[in-house]
Amino acid sequence: MVWNPTLAGVGLGALLIYILACTSFSPDDSKVLYGTWDAKSGQAAVAVYDRKAGKSELLFEPITQSVGKPDSKPAILRPQWIEGGHNFLTVWQASDDKSDESLNLAVLPFDQRGLARTFLLSDLGKNGAAYFEYWPLPVVGSSLFMNGESNTIIRLDLVTGQMLRHTNQQAMFLLPSPDNDRLLYLGGIDSSYMDGKNDSKGPVECGLLNPETFARAPLFQIKDKNASILSLAISRDAKHLAYQVEDESPPVVHLLETGQPARTLSLASLGENTTVNLRHFSPKNDILYGSFKNHPNETNAAYGFVEIPLNGSPIRKTTLISDVDNDKDEENMKFESFQIDISHDGKTLAVDSEWFAFGDHSIGAKDCALFLVDLTDPQRKVTKVLIPLPPNNAFDK
Repeated sequence: MVWNPTLAGVGLGALLIYILACTSFSPDDSKVLYGTWDAKSGQAAVAVYDRKAGKSELLFEPITQSVGKPDSKPAILRPQWIEGGHNFLTVWQASDDKSDESLNLAVLPFDQRGLARTFLLSDLGKNGAAYFEYWPLPVVGSSLFMNGESNTIIRLDLVTGQMLRHTNQQAMFLLPSPDNDRLLYLGGIDSSYMDGKNDSKGPVECGLLNPETFARAPLFQIKDKNASILSLAISRDAKHLAYQVEDESPPVVHLLETGQPARTLSLASLGENTTVNLRHFSPKNDILYGSFKNHPNETNAAYGFVEIPLNGSPIRKTTLISDVDNDKDEENMKFESFQIDISHDGKTLAVDSEWFAFGDHSIGAKDCALFLVDLTDPQRKVTKVLIPLPPNNAFDK
């Protein structure tokens, strides 16, 4: 399995372009956490959208400003629900921090009184600190898990602050389960994957990792050496795994299913100018969801999501943002931050485009938004919750 070289070596400087834009449904699907912008302070922040009330509220803003440096750059952050939706976790890096090997964490109460707890994790290695850019951090019960440097796994108790570092014989990449109730892993990979190389000698193993003993329970073997970490989905029951292979032509979805032979689904109907990143299965495991980028020419691109039926029926493509100026390197990195989320009942899709508003090829105010898509509506009705545009040159200070 390959670690995408354009991302694995991303340092904090490159992250000034490649920034997260991630959403998180509450356990009861009534609210959505998302990244936004505080127009008053000029800082990145976390907001919650109440779907019933149709209103948003700012919840948290990690001010990274240092004394004597009033023009410090905004934080790079990701929010996610924990503890049954009573609390939420925000992970962030200060974008002007000289070290890209540390992460800040904050556990904050949401619908009940409680303590706000903050943590600083250091010595994670440049790739360990970057994992939250690709996936939410795995949390099981009160324990958060992360990859550290030198094949280590970090387990942090979010209540007591107790931290354990466990060393593996082989490099291992940790993944959250869709319902945040189990710990998933990719094992048998070579540590060079973390540097964008592809030197693994055997198949990649996907399975469940015991959060207490770190014992592995293998589920699948990925035999393709060039599978993409950014286009991978695991079902809620952990019986279905979908992935793509880097630069495969024609592109297909590879499916591994418990008790069934491996099979593929063609993506040829989307056209050769469409790139897909897989992310979620539907609750019934009959639909696979992913984001897409379509670039019909060298100057324009469109973004949205696809619904891929596992029975081979036609793929449905829904465009959310059109006519975006296409700069290949910059827009590829922005696309990889365009990470969709699916509600627990499978009826709504969410994605936000906040960080498309940065750079020379930015989107306009009408497209800088949290997008909520009704998957039960035949026309895929879209609700847009507008996000304030960031200040000009916010990351050029």
